[in-house]
Amino acid sequence: MKKSGLSKKQKLISKIRTSEKLVEVPFRGVIMAGQLQEAIEDRGTMAIPQDKLPFPSENYYTLQVSGNSMIGKNINDGDIVLVKEQKTAKNGDNVIALVDNSEATLKTFYKEKNHIRLQPANKDFKPIIVKKDIPFEVQGVVVRIIQGIDLSPVTNPKSDFSSTTIKTEKETAFKKPYFEAKNITIFKDDVLKITSIPNNSVDLIVTSPPYNVDIHYNSHADDLSYDDYLAFTQKWIKKCFDFAKEEGRFLLNIPLDKNKGGQKSVGADITKIAKDIGWKYHSTIIWNEGNISRRTAWGSFMSASAPYVIAPVELILVLYKGSWKKTGNSRQNDITRKEFMDWTNGVWTFNGQSKKGAGGHPAPFPIELPRRCIKLFSFVGETVLDPFLGSGSTLIASSLLGRRGLGIDIDEKYCNIAIDRLRKEAKV
Repeated sequence: MKKSGLSKKQKLISKIRTSEKLVEVPFRGVIMAGQLQEAIEDRGTMAIPQDKLPFPSENYYTLQVSGNSMIGKNINDGDIVLVKEQKTAKNGDNVIALVDNSEATLKTFYKEKNHIRLQPANKDFKPIIVKKDIPFEVQGVVVRIIQGIDLSPVTNPKSDFSSTTIKTEKETAFKKPYFEAKNITIFKDDVLKITSIPNNSVDLIVTSPPYNVDIHYNSHADDLSYDDYLAFTQKWIKKCFDFAKEEGRFLLNIPLDKNKGGQKSVGADITKIAKDIGWKYHSTIIWNEGNISRRTAWGSFMSASAPYVIAPVELILVLYKGSWKKTGNSRQNDITRKEFMDWTNGVWTFNGQSKKGAGGHPAPFPIELPRRCIKLFSFVGETVLDPFLGSGSTLIASSLLGRRGLGIDIDEKYCNIAIDRLRKEAKV
């Protein structure tokens, strides 16, 4: 590994002045996100806000990334990674690996039949295959990425971080959760800006985003132009791709089509966006919502002049990130034989959710939807995310089914509706 040029007594301490408690975490120099290089050595310490440490009692260290082999995981040349020090890893974890007792690299970990594969996230780099007879050790798992840090000023012992670094640190500060209880965490934040959820950390994403049909949300414009709506969709689906583990899955409830303001092939357009980002397509579940209101407009009634054809169903896209077959985590299932037989039939029929039953949220979906998605597509104990928390249906189902639930919503009122429902319906 390349030397950073810093003595062990030099410290990389930010000048950010906040009320947050700062914790000094060891800085161990530069890690190559490329081919194997000389192993890590301590180079000083770095001051990290305590809120950035997912599990404060654990041991952490930081490294600066050199190289571009992990750009597909949003780990870029020059970034700082916060690493949880541990000797074990699950398939899909981004790890600091020590090979042959001397050479370290940052890669995605996979334990396979006769070897360990260290997988880059850049098509220009080849995997590193570590055979059984070669000494191998996991030195830690990446839990946070602090992007765009310029460490050049610290080569001068009298310098701390530059003003540019201070600005970047503030911009990427990790917010405290709005609510935490048992296995549930809620963030009042913007899904496009949130930094509190580590990349490559979520097993299953279940959500129903705004449909852009002029529903009156408190904090979201639901009447964008269709092009702007698709641009917004591209951004948040990319964010979800970054959140997901390599074996992560994405269950996306969206309209089949839309006729308000012109006929739009919403389901097809969003499917293409997701695939272009990197999500792989598995299947589509048709949700036959039993209580859809009766239509009162047929275009040209009883005439071939201009009839409207509208299917009273919604879609649940089933997407995955890297590998469809799950190999890690608890592998503990809680689905019954009848549920499995019924739900692998790709037409689901159950009623929607009334606004009154969801605390007044303008566009709720029933708990039955995430309940089926969670039991069919995740193991007990895995992490489930809803980036559009709304009335909290996904987190209620997650809590009742023994999963760790994460929810994001930009609107404080909706966060409070979800919290109230979680307390009443899931007893959190």
